[in-house]
Amino acid sequence: MKTTHRLFIRAIPFFALLFSIGALNAATPLESGYDAPPDSARPLTWWHWINGNVTKDGIVADLTAMRDAGIAGVQLFDASIYLPAGPVRYGSDEWHEHVQFAIKTAAKLGMEVTLMNTPGWSASGGPWITPERSMKKLVWTETTIESDGASPVQVTLKRPSAKENFYRDVAVLAVPADPPNAKPFRLPDWEKKIKLTSNAVARVPVDTDNSRAIPRERIINITSQADADGNCRATLPKGRWAVIRFGFTSTGAKNHPAVPEGHGLECDKLDPDAVAFQFEKSVGRIIREAGPLAGKTLTGLLFDSFEAGFQNWTETLPAQFRAAHNYDIMPLLPVFTGRVIESVAFTECVLGDFRALINASLAKNYFGVMQRLAHKHGLIVYAEAQGGPLNPAMIEPYVDVVMNEFWHHGSDNRLPRIKLCASIVNVHNKHILAAEAFSARPEEDGWSVTLASLKLPGDHGFAAGVNRCILHTYAHQPFSNNAPGFTLGRYGTRFGRMQTWWPAMPAWTSYIARSQFLLQQGWKHAAALYLHTEDMGYAYPPNEIAGFPETDDFDIAYPHDLDAMTMRDGRLALPHGPSYRLLITPKMPWAASIATLRKLRDFSKAGLLIHGNPPVSPAGVSDLRQLAEFNSLVAEIRWGNESLRHAMNIATGGLPDLAWDESVGSGKIKFTHRRAAGGAHIYFISNQGDAPVVSDFHFAVTNRAPEIWDAVAGTRVASAHHAMNDRRTSIPLQLAPRGSLFVVFQKTPAATAPAQRAKIPEFVMHAGRYYTSAQGATPVEIDGSWQVGFENKKLGAPARATFDKLISWSDHDDDAIKHYSGAASYTKTFTLAAIPQGCNAMLDIGRVADLAELRVNGHDVATLWTPPFRADITRFLRVGENTLEIRVTNSWVNRLIGDERIPVDYPYQKPGRSKFTDGRLLELPAWLADTTGAQTNPRHTFSTWKHYTPDSPLRPAGLLGPVKIEWMRPIHE
Repeated sequence: MKTTHRLFIRAIPFFALLFSIGALNAATPLESGYDAPPDSARPLTWWHWINGNVTKDGIVADLTAMRDAGIAGVQLFDASIYLPAGPVRYGSDEWHEHVQFAIKTAAKLGMEVTLMNTPGWSASGGPWITPERSMKKLVWTETTIESDGASPVQVTLKRPSAKENFYRDVAVLAVPADPPNAKPFRLPDWEKKIKLTSNAVARVPVDTDNSRAIPRERIINITSQADADGNCRATLPKGRWAVIRFGFTSTGAKNHPAVPEGHGLECDKLDPDAVAFQFEKSVGRIIREAGPLAGKTLTGLLFDSFEAGFQNWTETLPAQFRAAHNYDIMPLLPVFTGRVIESVAFTECVLGDFRALINASLAKNYFGVMQRLAHKHGLIVYAEAQGGPLNPAMIEPYVDVVMNEFWHHGSDNRLPRIKLCASIVNVHNKHILAAEAFSARPEEDGWSVTLASLKLPGDHGFAAGVNRCILHTYAHQPFSNNAPGFTLGRYGTRFGRMQTWWPAMPAWTSYIARSQFLLQQGWKHAAALYLHTEDMGYAYPPNEIAGFPETDDFDIAYPHDLDAMTMRDGRLALPHGPSYRLLITPKMPWAASIATLRKLRDFSKAGLLIHGNPPVSPAGVSDLRQLAEFNSLVAEIRWGNESLRHAMNIATGGLPDLAWDESVGSGKIKFTHRRAAGGAHIYFISNQGDAPVVSDFHFAVTNRAPEIWDAVAGTRVASAHHAMNDRRTSIPLQLAPRGSLFVVFQKTPAATAPAQRAKIPEFVMHAGRYYTSAQGATPVEIDGSWQVGFENKKLGAPARATFDKLISWSDHDDDAIKHYSGAASYTKTFTLAAIPQGCNAMLDIGRVADLAELRVNGHDVATLWTPPFRADITRFLRVGENTLEIRVTNSWVNRLIGDERIPVDYPYQKPGRSKFTDGRLLELPAWLADTTGAQTNPRHTFSTWKHYTPDSPLRPAGLLGPVKIEWMRPIHE
């Protein structure tokens, strides 16, 4: 049966092609790639090996199932997340043997393998990292003393707190002590400015008042007068002094969630030698043993989101700082305690330079070294350059495939961060934004995810700029007798070969691949450019983009990106295509370099519209030294303070990139617009609402013939119902609830379209075509009894049952049917006296829980994995008797709930201890690895995470209907 499904699904694109415009003429490269997407457009998946529970049989079965499902490759993790230990221990010879076996198996299947750069998923570390090679931070203690100015002061300075029994002195400095009984004068929010938090840093207006600041000459270096035990003997001017002992220690951060054999300190991200050492220890042996498959099958090195915390020191940092900024940080170390030196403005600029140094050093010495070593072996770097101290734009040059992530929940909350990474890709001409895709909490999964539930978050990601989904996640299944099987703890969508709906995966991955192929073409069109600053880091404040019109799009760029831009025809343009009429400066108080202001001054004079606030401060010390020029440049630039909507109206000439009827409401439509080779325009439009959208859509494109490409159906249809003038093209469209379409403009119109077109009467769109109900043709209600065959014989349901009417399996009197999970085929015959001439027969099967595969008179028709559950069956019908078969598949949830009534001797953690571990399997059952069959599971199912109780509510399941054939007439020109 599985072979039949695979053959059927692979036949769909050809069937669609027969009825598409591509079958009539030679296909363009855009059409060919859409019809048969290359592997580069297909999804990848994360593949988690959990705590040594790995088998070679499972490796072969997993990879084969992935390839058959349309997945192009894996990104391999070794992790420990609450699962009992298995026998194949990380780093052992046996473990390496299994890794090489997986690489060789992938090679045979034509798949690619990427390695996570560390055990666990964050970030780069292991037991081989000593404290000397670990992440570091600056620490200090203060001791107040009195000096008479004549005799030496002797004091023992307390050693700053240390982690991992590791500490090194940096310097001992004396500064004037704070006046007694007075509030110390400190830089506002200084803790946020020393690179130990991820908060966006708002700069303060220039304040050169030095009345309360510490003069530089009053900072006295007495390092040479103190020993390693903190004994200090120094002669100081008369007065009260604060003696500050600075040093550095390990942050104590460790990689996680790693098995004990792979768990240890995080490597120093600012030390290139420590990073190179980490590369060798973590992946060096794997790459060497892969031999000729390195760079061919073993193709990548992965960095998941950064969860290792912050570091703001390394042993060579003072030298790095001097090389970057041409002055010495050592005499200025008191700024790290919040003290103000010279003036608030000077102190802010010193810390601005320091943060810039950390950003640059993380990028160059961490990702840069990793990329150099990866490239040496033919591997590319994938990285979620996000979280903690990471600044995506600084890291981008050292990353080959930029990544972000999206979850089932919180799509709009993640939008600014995805848009930031999508902009980095667009501005730097990289084409691909990959994403850890469909991450989930138990609330969204718990074995309950369906292919239909993936549609909304996936389309949201596409509209935000994602064009390569990397599935989260496929947990390795070491055995095949334990469905549904192993999980990544409580997290992730449960992609896997023992999922009930896995045989239908090719229909879904085909949608993903078609969409991603189109979205990987060319570059993204955007009307406006937000100017980001390094002070925002990865914590891009959502309010910065609040209020931007949803009918247009934007990019986000950093000041250094302006170097590659020039003014062309009144637009700020990049060499590879993107251009912007409007530049929007930060709402948050921001700082700018002299170089950035010179660029903005020149662009402004050349006609660029600039909207927003001017900078309040120079960025760094060198800029502060040119304060007069800073002020002059700020005065020269025209900073627009009108409303953003007004500024956008001027920038676009009142012509939005994509507009729709006001009746649709706000927040429902998400879209992206790409410009491809040959001047083609590709629009992806998603309905994020639960109600259908019917509207005229107005595209800021002219002199190109619009085509409607339905990536779910795989069809391409030339529009016959559009109007076009010299400014825009208007097309009536219907988007199903959570539906989506591509509108592609690639060819010169064969004939002139009218400037206006009469409204189409009430219509329905199916696979890109327009239909209306056939007057006088009575719909055929397919009701009454159905024969239902339950395929999974191990679950106790009868092989066949008669349903007098369509009901949910969960409402059936038979307990085995009530709790059934898997596939069942509904069969029914019906008679047609006639087929109305000129009509199409649309089979609407109503509600389905959760997906359906259709056969009519022995012919495969379609896999319906997302609403509306409707298919054109015209060419399969005949006058007289017809046979309809609807194969429906639900999730594992109902059977898991039913099995909770069956006692077992393998324990799970009971509720009440921690939401992160409640429900985890505490001990692997003995029967799991028993190949003799002497021991068996008393339940029908097995999962390494307990999500349900016997009283959990059952889910709707099966064919719920109503089922009917509606006669529709095509609406022609």
